[in-house]
Amino acid sequence: MYLPLLLIMIVALIRVYFSCLGSSYLYNACLEPREGMFSDVEKFPGKYINLFRQYSINAVRSTFPSPHSELLLGMVIGVDELGKFSKFKDALKTTGTIHVVVVSGFNVSLISNLVMRALGSRYKLRNTLIATFSTLIYSIMTGFEPPVIRAWVMGNVVSWVKFYGRDVDGFRALIFTALVMVIIWPYFIFSVSFQLSFLATLGLVAFGNDIVSLLSRIFKSKSFFIEDLGTTFSAQIFVLPLSSYYFGRISLVSFLVNPLVLWTVPLATILGTLYIPLYLLSKVLSKILSLFIYPLLDVFTETVMFFSRLSVTGMSFNIGVNVLVVYYLAIFIVYFLVSKNRKKYEK
Repeated sequence: MYLPLLLIMIVALIRVYFSCLGSSYLYNACLEPREGMFSDVEKFPGKYINLFRQYSINAVRSTFPSPHSELLLGMVIGVDELGKFSKFKDALKTTGTIHVVVVSGFNVSLISNLVMRALGSRYKLRNTLIATFSTLIYSIMTGFEPPVIRAWVMGNVVSWVKFYGRDVDGFRALIFTALVMVIIWPYFIFSVSFQLSFLATLGLVAFGNDIVSLLSRIFKSKSFFIEDLGTTFSAQIFVLPLSSYYFGRISLVSFLVNPLVLWTVPLATILGTLYIPLYLLSKVLSKILSLFIYPLLDVFTETVMFFSRLSVTGMSFNIGVNVLVVYYLAIFIVYFLVSKNRKKYEK
């Protein structure tokens, strides 16, 4: 069952060695600072992606004030304009919500679900092809950065496998996706955003349902707050140690702030995605639509700013490499034990 994954892993390791570690020149290329695959604005398609992103920035800034405009641009197309409002960026980091202003797998799955709901059955070849192409276009227009590529590849692997009537578990789909990405572009293995995106998704796949179920039983409720709290805990199990290793700081309020604001993200993202093309067609209609978007952005902004002003929001904590390795080994052992017990229970 795992033989194909093992073979792909061997190919990926060989590809990384000869492309990145085999020579100093290529090693430096694999550590280059750019994240997106189409970051060159002088060539196709980077040139047209840049034009679209500039149009989007102008459309959003014409209606929304700071930091609401920066927040919406980050949610919808992944444009990082937070440098123009450093106070809000610091607040996002302090509250552990900086991930919201980066286009990720959540955005890609959101677009895919919207397209599928508009088309109807996901078991029609035409609908699956349209959804695949639509999410590809969206992913490219957002810059095609590592988290987006991971989500697009993994989402389509799962969609096509289900289309042909087969079952695939999230863990194998995630591993397959990561290995394919590394084979295509070895730089990904050195990308911090790829590592964090991979681990966050791994946390959701490994423990998401179990933690949400546990919290639902504890609080005797399955509200959106409980679900968001469960997903936050699941992702942070894998992400928090690596964040500590890279950035030397962890947020103490992220587990509370994320469930309080995450419900605004899908609504603002969907409406914001509609706002950008509507702005080109009708300034009046786009202004009307902005009246529904602004309150969502304001709730998010004010909540984040409020918690960022608390006296105790985070702490400096730097994990060493040895502790990091031991931690992840322990977590993987726990995951496989839980998975084994779950399979016995299902039987």
